[in-house]
Amino acid sequence: MPSCVDMDYLLIINIILTNSGVLKLIKLQIASVVCRRSTMSRRQFTLDEKIGIIGRLENGEKNSVISKEFGTCSSTISTIWKNKDKLKNMFQTTSLKAKRLRTAQHKGLEEAVLVWFKQQRLLSVPISGPILQTKIDQLAEKMKIENFKCSASWIQRFRQRHNIGFGKISGESSAVNTDICSNWLANVWPSLRAGYCDDEIYNADEAGLFFKLTPDKTLRFKGEKCSGGKLSKDRITVLVAANMTGTDKRKLLVIGKSKSPRCFKGVSSLPVFYENNTKAWMTSAIFEKTLNYWDDELRRKKKKILLLVDNCPAHPSLQHLKFIKLVFLPANTTAVLQPMDQGVIRNIKAHYRNQLVLKMIEDIENQIESKVTVLDAIIMLDKAWRNVTSTGIANCFRHAGFCDVTTDTTQLQADSGLINNIDEDYLQIDDDLITSEIQTDEDIVDNVIANQQVELDNDTDIEELDDEFETVPSISEARAALRTLERFYYTKYEGTDAERKALSFLETSINSNTKQSSIKDYFKKLNKN
Repeated sequence: MPSCVDMDYLLIINIILTNSGVLKLIKLQIASVVCRRSTMSRRQFTLDEKIGIIGRLENGEKNSVISKEFGTCSSTISTIWKNKDKLKNMFQTTSLKAKRLRTAQHKGLEEAVLVWFKQQRLLSVPISGPILQTKIDQLAEKMKIENFKCSASWIQRFRQRHNIGFGKISGESSAVNTDICSNWLANVWPSLRAGYCDDEIYNADEAGLFFKLTPDKTLRFKGEKCSGGKLSKDRITVLVAANMTGTDKRKLLVIGKSKSPRCFKGVSSLPVFYENNTKAWMTSAIFEKTLNYWDDELRRKKKKILLLVDNCPAHPSLQHLKFIKLVFLPANTTAVLQPMDQGVIRNIKAHYRNQLVLKMIEDIENQIESKVTVLDAIIMLDKAWRNVTSTGIANCFRHAGFCDVTTDTTQLQADSGLINNIDEDYLQIDDDLITSEIQTDEDIVDNVIANQQVELDNDTDIEELDDEFETVPSISEARAALRTLERFYYTKYEGTDAERKALSFLETSINSNTKQSSIKDYFKKLNKN
């Protein structure tokens, strides 16, 4: 026989079953819970939202608060936190609106298409859907992928994975998504730079330069991008790198066309690093060689740095570096986030062209034909780089959003004054110069299949027949020139003690590089005579 308690339970159940109102209320409560749980389980976050959640967790917010706000389970938030490193890496190259980060079925093909697409964007070539579809089919055929036909859905998924949109090209800066820049600076950058002080954070960027161009030729060649044409032989590429405080300005890397220009004859050292290829462009091989040398230099100093670069085709991801943490800026944001593009390169060109104009005026006054060799350009570039102040560099990092620094407005006004004195067309004539290697379809396919970068340089020397050959001054000629300078300085100019010491230091430096005749040698010659 059932007990009294059991009888009570049966009575309650009987009342619930016979009372339709109570039963209806229970059903509604159950349905509500099921619906809420179903909604929570179906909640999918975009990559942008996940990065925002990671940022909030890093700032100390509790999992329970965030999960309640988004109406999802705490385990979902925990999973996002667990995969934070992977998500941050994806953030730099993947669409922010994509909710599921599906991997491509043909990974090799997608990699090849992405390299090709980036190269066309580098050239500002507008790419429509049909053009991209045709190119994908061509690459698939060259990679011997059978039974593949590119569809609109394949392109759509490719665009989503790599944050690619088709639209009117109206300038690099205007195409930059400022929300991506702000989100990256707020949520990704703090963790990337963790453990590095401002002195240990660097940025490097390339710039093309028409090193022989004088103002009178500006209008004639305005808009020349230098993929060929009359000016292609008169260009070089310069890699500029400095740290966030501007206290360490790396020696410039100059890339010319000739391996051994005639003007280098007799030269034993240069104030810059020098490399070459037939197009005077940055290549992946030169980039890797440069960073390997820098990494070894840092190893000897026992110092580690973080290096910010853009994601152009000539900048491969180098995993073997031990003392350089290579960080790529998000795609299509370099016009805003690249510190060197915020005024540093412009300043170098202003100082360089100021020297070039002064040289031209001096040659006119001396009634000689004005010529500029690669060696002349290297010397003027080095002087121009030395004239760029640490304050100006730090201000460019601040302008890009990487730090807050106190700005020396006096120096910035001085730099602006120099720029304002130079014709705008003359200053900007080579802003659109191509600086990176562009690979053919065959090159791209070979790289993907072999999983290695192919060096496209040709080491064959290119004679610079247009350059007037000038011998490098000898030690005795340098001493004679110094004596002339001293006579001018002491008789025509009232200088400071520091300047006189500089002259003395220069004389000591010249004498230390060779064996100089002593007073004893002079008396020995007298005795022989």
